[in-house]
Amino acid sequence: MPSQRITQRRSSGLTSRFRNGGAGGGSLPLTTDDTQKQRKRRRRVATSFYIRWAVIALVATLVLFVLRLSTSYFLGSSSEPSTSVQTGNSNKINNSDAQRRAYLMNRDNTLPLSQFTELTFALENSDLVALYFAAAWCPMSTPVSLALDSVFGDSDEILPTKSTTSNRERKVLSIVYISSDTTLHEYNNYLHDRNWIGIPFGSPQRRELKLHFSTCAQRELQELGIDRKHEIPTIIVIDSKTHGILTTNGVNDVETMGKSALDHWRELQQNIREASRAMLS
Repeated sequence: MPSQRITQRRSSGLTSRFRNGGAGGGSLPLTTDDTQKQRKRRRRVATSFYIRWAVIALVATLVLFVLRLSTSYFLGSSSEPSTSVQTGNSNKINNSDAQRRAYLMNRDNTLPLSQFTELTFALENSDLVALYFAAAWCPMSTPVSLALDSVFGDSDEILPTKSTTSNRERKVLSIVYISSDTTLHEYNNYLHDRNWIGIPFGSPQRRELKLHFSTCAQRELQELGIDRKHEIPTIIVIDSKTHGILTTNGVNDVETMGKSALDHWRELQQNIREASRAMLS
């Protein structure tokens, strides 16, 4: 009995001391609830930290995006200089694109298309030259050719072919046919009764122009061995003075703008010439 009382007193004393924080009266030990609260507090702090940096990153991204848009607007983007305008308003080519795309003088002071003598007549007698890459056998070329006939077939602004030219009156536009026809018969039939200037079927420059502009039919890829940029049908509009490319999207321009395509090209021409003068000054 005495030993049991002593044990109970000791247990009671230990319990009392434990509740009072030990002999020194220190703080109570952490419970499970306290530990969970601290973990939750740490999570909230960490979450707040990550959210803050995520917001900062998002704001920085938006600022960079706005700066890029502003730079593209004021200095010019690197996109194609001409796109179809379905609203009827012409897109202006910006000076940066004009400078980048204008083919100016080579080191020997000759314009780059001067090497193609088959283009000389068109370049010397018209302000704009539309290089039409197409083929009689190509089903996609047919509606484009019909659109050209409808828009420019009877126009006085189109340079007629050499065989029907009685004088050298300068015209606004000439259409040069660079064919992917397989036979001379196809070629002749496609040009018949059209006011297009055809690169002769047997001329090596027909192939050289396809190489120069990286434009050809799918079936010609192996023969030409080029990294094709444009398939047929394609209309590339050239400024005859600078030999600069005004647009490679001439097909879409003709189909969507009709006769207004010519005004659109002339506006692009004015911008590219201004850019060329700025580069030479």
